[in-house]
Amino acid sequence: MIIEIIEKDLSLNIYGFSGVAANKNYGETAFQLSSKMWDVVKAKNIKNKGKNIWVYEDNERVFAGIELENAADASGHGLEEKNITLRKYACFKHIGPYNLIKQVGQKMINELTK
Repeated sequence: MIIEIIEKDLSLNIYGFSGVAANKNYGETAFQLSSKMWDVVKAKNIKNKGKNIWVYEDNERVFAGIELENAADASGHGLEEKNITLRKYACFKHIGPYNLIKQVGQKMINELTK
């Protein structure tokens, strides 16, 4: 597993939906929120950068969103906006089936803990 630690500012404006992960089931919650977000994006033909971005927050909150090509396109469609800035972050790209995300996520957490 290759995890890159990046110490360079990252600022993103993402659009999607947030929710609480019942029973700390972050993956299922994020998938539900992503599905809801993609339904809106596809139905409204909103141009985007095509990458799912999941933000894990305090109090079991999760935000699932994407970057848009034009932020003005989000207006009037019910998408929530989240602005995040990170000074240091880990980067890992999962390529493979969605059903392995939970296992891969746990491996990533274990690796970061080391």
